[in-house]
Amino acid sequence: MLLRTRLAFITACVVAATIAGISVVTWLSTSHNLRTQLDQSLQANLPPRVFPPPPDGGRRGFRLTCATGTSSEELQPFLQGIQLYRIDGSTCAPPGVDPVVTDPDDRVSTTTFRDGVTASGKAVRVLLQPMDNGEILVLSRSLAEIDGTMANLANLLIGLSVLGGVLAVAAGLLLTRRALAPMERLTETAEHIARTEDLTTPVTVSGQDEVGRLGRAFTSMTAALAESRRRQRDLVNDAAHELRTPLTSLRTNIDLLALSERTGRPLPQRAEVLDRLQAQSREFGDLITELVVLARDDRELASVPLDVAAVIDRAVRRARSRAHDHVFDVEAVPWQTVGDAGALERSVLNLLDNAVKFAPAGSTITVRSRPGWLTVSDEGPGLPAEFRETAFERFWRAPAARALPGSGLGLAIVADVVAVHDGTVRFLARPRGASVRVELPLA
Repeated sequence: MLLRTRLAFITACVVAATIAGISVVTWLSTSHNLRTQLDQSLQANLPPRVFPPPPDGGRRGFRLTCATGTSSEELQPFLQGIQLYRIDGSTCAPPGVDPVVTDPDDRVSTTTFRDGVTASGKAVRVLLQPMDNGEILVLSRSLAEIDGTMANLANLLIGLSVLGGVLAVAAGLLLTRRALAPMERLTETAEHIARTEDLTTPVTVSGQDEVGRLGRAFTSMTAALAESRRRQRDLVNDAAHELRTPLTSLRTNIDLLALSERTGRPLPQRAEVLDRLQAQSREFGDLITELVVLARDDRELASVPLDVAAVIDRAVRRARSRAHDHVFDVEAVPWQTVGDAGALERSVLNLLDNAVKFAPAGSTITVRSRPGWLTVSDEGPGLPAEFRETAFERFWRAPAARALPGSGLGLAIVADVVAVHDGTVRFLARPRGASVRVELPLA
């Protein structure tokens, strides 16, 4: 069952139940009011002229015998339902009155109203009025008019309930179709995207309600997926382009060694070829590691408070272990940020490796850190101003550094990690050497 059908059905059920409840209350209230009015009418019709109060001023008594001398004209307003219930269990009533069938053991001490049945089987409303002499005056009025009115009212209310339910279903279908039209368009768009995998398909849903919010969230999701796919495609294309040259060189060196082994002819530059193969294998290992870091989902990074000074200290120790011919001048005060300690350590290490690569042997690598920022500076040739923006792109390498080992991914990794931590990274202008400043939010 479609969502709009379920909503229409639920709405119709609620409306029908409400109408039914109102109808039942209306029917019961009307029945009660009509019976109350009938009771009041019966009580108002007690015949005072026929039953004068006793001369001694005591309780109101009634003196009615079947041989009363009261004229029929005086009793005419009451003849339709008046009778006397004697102490001995017998009853008497004026001529033409259809007497109420009463239980001989039915005795009352106060004015009482109840439903009854006449000798001919008609339903009546009965007033029982006890008298001082022990007899009971019985007044009755037919319930046929009330029953007919209530039957007509019941038919009317049932018809209205059925009609209201039908109208509720029709209105519910119409309104839910209109209300869920944006949802249907969103569903069609999602099905189109799932079928064609075209993440650029626009989502035409607006408004500030839940459907509008869902449409905007869906648009943001598809945009994020499209951007992720673009970055993945660019990474694969760039990696394929960058790997082509070293793979060719690696294949050439391996072919030389293989040819030498097959022909039995010694290779004069065998040691040099082996050294190149070792260097190229290390470069491939570093490149694969960096590609894995770049391809890692940002959501895999931790987000915990960490001490930046401790991160810098670990990165410097690792850089010292592989750059014994450089001096590291470190000055870092303790401060905290929120993020992934391993990723930030890798970023600082990449900056230190870059500084070691371009700085001359015996030079000093300077590291400074204060709350909110850190810098890594070297005494190398520096980076021209026109390249300071593009230096953080993937696989980009300065013209002067293309002959040096490296993949061109170190600064790209730094930029990605810093961006995930809501920070910024840039080259600072200085007369000699290069200086990179990383700014991170305080914890």
